[in-house]
Amino acid sequence: MGQLEVQNLVKSYGSKDVIANISFSVRDGEFFVLLGPSGGGKSTILKVISGIEKADSGRILLADRDITNIPPRDRNVGMVFQDYGLYPHMNVFENIAYGLEARGMPKAEIATRVKESADRLGLTPLIDRVIVDLSGGEQQRVSLARALAKNAEVYLFDEPISNLDPKLRAQARRDIVMLHRMKQKPSLYVTHDQNEALAIADRIAIIAQGKLQQVGSSNDLIQNPANLFVAGFIGTPPMNLISGIFAIDGQGRLQVEFTPGLALTLPDYWNHPLLNYQGKRVVVGIPPAAIYPASMTADNELQAPLSHLEGEITFVEPLVSEIIVALKFNDVVHASAVFIGVDETELEVGSRLRVAIDGGQIRLFNPETEQAFQRAE
Repeated sequence: MGQLEVQNLVKSYGSKDVIANISFSVRDGEFFVLLGPSGGGKSTILKVISGIEKADSGRILLADRDITNIPPRDRNVGMVFQDYGLYPHMNVFENIAYGLEARGMPKAEIATRVKESADRLGLTPLIDRVIVDLSGGEQQRVSLARALAKNAEVYLFDEPISNLDPKLRAQARRDIVMLHRMKQKPSLYVTHDQNEALAIADRIAIIAQGKLQQVGSSNDLIQNPANLFVAGFIGTPPMNLISGIFAIDGQGRLQVEFTPGLALTLPDYWNHPLLNYQGKRVVVGIPPAAIYPASMTADNELQAPLSHLEGEITFVEPLVSEIIVALKFNDVVHASAVFIGVDETELEVGSRLRVAIDGGQIRLFNPETEQAFQRAE
């Protein structure tokens, strides 16, 4: 198996832990994305895996081989950098061939591999051009061709398309996915762009402040964030996070009260795990897609209980297939909703709108630990 395993990785610069005891695995043939804000340690993880940086502690296993302390050239890792890592005085052929020559590969095999990778990425007409004469998109393809020519055990991509304009980014992303599918090896891709991550990843690891926040599929992260950071980071717009207090309503049902007269009723499966939390503070996570115009609830299969609230529309942003609507409740609670199939002309800033909130999509967080409460199954 070609699985990549990162075990309890630690890397510090001075007193700062850039990587704080991080563990994850990337399966053979899996496209795995490290997503998070800049400065969170994502690129450092790639540098440690490739051998550019040395870990302070922890292990890296590649295809069941411990590569933690072996030289970079002996790790058989293919890496594509943000700045492409090309040699400006060399032409396209020489840049693609350089790593193969360094490994002592026969010239005939090098020529075959360079030709195949250049053909696949549309670089054959440019094969004799010097790197400095190429556009950013062309240089990015040369960097990918160099990785493609190498039969590596793992492929690492460090924000490889962030320097390109939007049109070129889309094409480059397709090229990277093509390379991955051809090789069917573990691929590890770093980005701070969640739309990019959601579009290409089999699984995503959220990294922030040097720590692994959560690993999961796109749906896992959006629907079941493990903590307040993930809930507030993932999604466009992200989950609404509103502070309230646990209470019991007049019918004996558990609810969260935000302000007097403004509360959400919780599904019954929260009763047991939160039995002892009455009167304590909680952060409620409400996905924007869980908020509907009350007039539409009859047409949707929503999970009981529904809480009906009336708020003021403060902002409307029409998009291609949906509308983002900002709402204000009781003048103090703000939330964003995503409406689909709603007439924009019916949503006027400053007007009142009655909405229903799907209780089955609500998530609850402990404000002290910032971790999600686990509901009863």
